[in-house]
Amino acid sequence: MNVNKLAMKFESFKNVIKNHSYLSFEDNRALAIEYVREVLLLEENVIKLRLAKNTVKIIGLDLSMTNFSYDSVKILGKIESVTFENNDKERK
Repeated sequence: MNVNKLAMKFESFKNVIKNHSYLSFEDNRALAIEYVREVLLLEENVIKLRLAKNTVKIIGLDLSMTNFSYDSVKILGKIESVTFENNDKERK
């Protein structure tokens, strides 16, 4: 396979990945989320984020958020619940 074809396939793969978000729980004290589009709400006990395909709402105690890359965040605190909403609700 030539290098140009490989580079084109890689770019196509990157575009597909950016249409998805990934959540990784370390335990109920840490949550890593990749490909966050926008922070909608940031309070001590509630964080709401717009992802590629939906919105995620994290409820807990003493929540804080840090960036660990350009479009990814890590949420620390005692996480009580994680819920998802369709992004269409946010636009109305």
